[in-house]
Amino acid sequence: MQGNEQRDGTDHSFEGIIGRHPSMQAIFEIIRRVAPTDATVLITGESGTGKELVAAALHRLSGRAAGRFVPVHCGAIPEDLLESEMFGHERGAFTGAVASRIGRFKLADGGSIFLDEIGEMSAKLQVKLLRVLEDGRFEAVGSVVTQQVDVRVIAATNRSLEQAVAGRHFREDLFYRLRVVPIEMPPLRRRREDIPLLVDAILGQLAARGLPRFTISAEATELLQRYPWPGNVRELRNVLEQMVVLGRPERVIDASDLPPHLVAPRELTDAASAMPWQFGSAGIDFYREMEAIEDRIIAQALHLSRGNKKEAARLLRVNRTTLLEKLKRKRAQGSPLAALLGAANPVDGLPGAIAADGAARGALEFAVA
Repeated sequence: MQGNEQRDGTDHSFEGIIGRHPSMQAIFEIIRRVAPTDATVLITGESGTGKELVAAALHRLSGRAAGRFVPVHCGAIPEDLLESEMFGHERGAFTGAVASRIGRFKLADGGSIFLDEIGEMSAKLQVKLLRVLEDGRFEAVGSVVTQQVDVRVIAATNRSLEQAVAGRHFREDLFYRLRVVPIEMPPLRRRREDIPLLVDAILGQLAARGLPRFTISAEATELLQRYPWPGNVRELRNVLEQMVVLGRPERVIDASDLPPHLVAPRELTDAASAMPWQFGSAGIDFYREMEAIEDRIIAQALHLSRGNKKEAARLLRVNRTTLLEKLKRKRAQGSPLAALLGAANPVDGLPGAIAADGAARGALEFAVA
């Protein structure tokens, strides 16, 4: 997350990167130590964790800050064009090359180049990159003239390059040349305590862009902290921007405003915590518990319908024959529900009689809570 540069030593922001979690504090310290050097850095982590922000911070705090910071998103450029994009080409080098063009490495001369999604690079380009890392030399596509550059290389990937090396999809020598200093970005789900800080910072940035300044309720913040965020900080930013753009005039994001997929994890967690049974070392009898839940649901439907099986079937969204067959089976199995079916006053006795079965009681109560 990029904001105003902050080099004041605050405990949660460094070069516009937000994080109070120990993993982020460790990364801030690595940046401080490595930035002044020309060491090659390999940043790993899931998509949306802020790898480019770290790369930019390394550049800004280096002796190359006056030079350019040039990003290259290797996975977004077609393979047949990536070599030209990185190293340039001569006029007529390929169809459509109507004029010579300098590449990103030449643009970054005296500065830093950021190679994102480095794991997507072809074997041919890996060889060419290795040479640049070793002596700073390369040739543009269609040229025999060797060019020399002074560039710091910072690379990033959301893939396991170790596995790519083991599978012979990525050169081992290039891997170690890139991984002089490794930095691993933690996913947002591993630093949930940073979410309130990130939310506040993002809402502030959206306001700075001219959108309304929103606040967020404690309940909504708690839900955001429960969600696993597969898209990490990028997904969080997108959700908050959506909330602001579509937000209420009160300019407050409440739990009811959040997208359904953010609320569902809490409902599942609450449901799990409300389960009346405990999983011991021997586990539970799954089918017995499911039968108990079904008993309770049927009992509730019969209770609401005052014993009218046709109406109970309607409430359960099954046909009457299906319900009767279930009741017949339960009577044959000796289900607690069966004892109620011939009772003189089955309606009044339904909930209590079922509750008398200790093993089923909690599960049944949960089913209609």
